[in-house]
Amino acid sequence: MLAIFTLTVLLQVCGICSGLEMPPYRVLNTAETYEERFYPAQKWVTTTYSSPYYDEAANNMFHRLFDYIDGQNDAGIKIDMTSPVTVLVQPGEGPNCESTFSESFYIPSVHQANPPRPTNPDVFIEERPPLRVFTRRFHGFAHGEDYVENARALAEDLVAAGETSINTKEYYTAGYDSPFVIFNRTNEVWIKETL
Repeated sequence: MLAIFTLTVLLQVCGICSGLEMPPYRVLNTAETYEERFYPAQKWVTTTYSSPYYDEAANNMFHRLFDYIDGQNDAGIKIDMTSPVTVLVQPGEGPNCESTFSESFYIPSVHQANPPRPTNPDVFIEERPPLRVFTRRFHGFAHGEDYVENARALAEDLVAAGETSINTKEYYTAGYDSPFVIFNRTNEVWIKETL
């Protein structure tokens, strides 16, 4: 029975292949290994988790957020899945220290003005302010270390390009595909630009 439920959940969260709504953004600049984007202020549903392990945190947070879009909200309605799933990573002080992770689903445009409130006290509606980010795209099944390596490479590329207005204390991960997408999986890391 659990296998059937899990399969049903995973089928409902199919990634880009099913044309999921994504947050609007504007490309400001493009370089060989990265892109600079502007995301306007939007609402996201978010939850946080502290752990030394990215994959553990992401898995726990995903289930909370999925419950929200599956009807655990004050309106009792199902909300369409969106893409990407972002995780703000605020690394701990040492290699085995807990980091703080904040995972988010973009609230579909039909609910942006007045999103249903989560019934789980660990889930909240985030009013994400306008965001300028540098993004690096990579492919495959991504895990915590893949995101760390790509964030490090992006930061190095930005420093080499003379970008001095970047926040290197934290970064976002962005996953665009469900586990059923085997080929051409799309992942990104985002480093915020400080204004």
